[in-house]
Order: sequence, then structure tokens, then C-alpha cells
Amino acid sequence: MTQTNMSREEAYTALMRGVKELDLSGPNIPSNLVLIGDQAFPLAMNARGQVLMAASFYGRGRVVVLGHEGYLTAFPTLVENALTWLTGSSCDSTTVGVHQSCKALADNLSHSSLQPKVGGFCEGLGVYVTDAYCVGPEVKELVGFLKVGGGLLIAGQACSWAEEHPKQNTLLGFPGNKVSSVAGIYFSEHLGELGTLPVPPQIPSNWLAVA
Repeated sequence: MTQTNMSREEAYTALMRGVKELDLSGPNIPSNLVLIGDQAFPLAMNARGQVLMAASFYGRGRVVVLGHEGYLTAFPTLVENALTWLTGSSCDSTTVGVHQSCKALADNLSHSSLQPKVGGFCEGLGVYVTDAYCVGPEVKELVGFLKVGGGLLIAGQACSWAEEHPKQNTLLGFPGNKVSSVAGIYFSEHLGELGTLPVPPQIPSNWLAVA
């Protein structure tokens, strides 16, 4: 197993610890995520092989992408695992910045050892949580944050955006992709098929077979 595969498997184990299945039967309809490169890997994949949650490395930092913003509060164990893993990148701070649109997540963290701070992106954060719609003005800052060791949790779906911007390429134009793409993860305009997904002990092998 290569070093990259080893670090991906260790990350997957940490991210999915204590999660036996993911009930993605609704009402949130996610985007199918497109993964490229050798750093990105799926966390949740349905029977059609669509990736609905993923993670990756970029520079010294780490990224977790969820295919719908509703997942930030629907899966508290997974999200807390994600924040712990993201905090464990190269950054020293344990402060979790939470965009105002994701304030419900900060409320869920009130009893956690992590320190949520609701507001815009700023210096001194260890992790930043945001939806995929409002990152446009902060693309350069967020990419730089990742490069030096920050952790980013970003969630959303690009299907509605694609309907509103039919002449634009979603992979290039959707705001969230301008950040997540540096780590090899893209929100696509395609809807993910719903269902309850078992969580395998290792990264789904049918994805690795075609990666």
C-alpha cells in the first residue's frame, strides 16, 4: 500500500469512527461529488457508485465535503469526527470558525471540546465550516488557509445553482468548486440517489478500482 493510500485509509477510519450506517433517504437531496487525483477519497457512496460525501488533503491542510448543507446537522457523529480530524492537520488552533449560514452546527458543538466561533472567515482559526454557496469572496483566503494547514468543512449541493445558471459549467462556476476543486473534489449538477448506506470498514473498493 502506498503512503497516499495509507494516509487515506487512516483518515477514513478516523472520519467514520462510530458510524455504522448513513440514512440518506431524505429529505435532503445531495449533489453527486466528482473526485479527481490521488488525494481525494469517498466517505459515502451509494449503490450507483455516486459519491455523496468525501475528504481530501491539500498542501498541509485537510478538506471534508458533504453533498448537502443539511448533512451538517443530520449526522452529528460524523461531523464531530470530521472537525476533530480537520483540527488535527498542521494548524495549532482548536477554534472552529462557523459561517452564519451554518449556525445550527455551532449550537450542536456547545458541549464539545472544540470552540465554535460564528462569523466570517478570519485569521487564527484551526477549522472553518461553511456552506458551498457563499465562499466566492473568500476563495483566495480559504485556499491559502488550506495550504498552510487549515481544515475546511464545506457542504452544499450544486443542482439548484446549475438550474439557475444553465449556460455555465457547474464544475468551474459553482462557488464551492472554486475552493474544493484544489483538493480534487467537485460538486456536480447531478442529483445523488437516496437510500440508507452501510459504512464499510475501508474506503469503498469499487471506487478504488476505477480511481
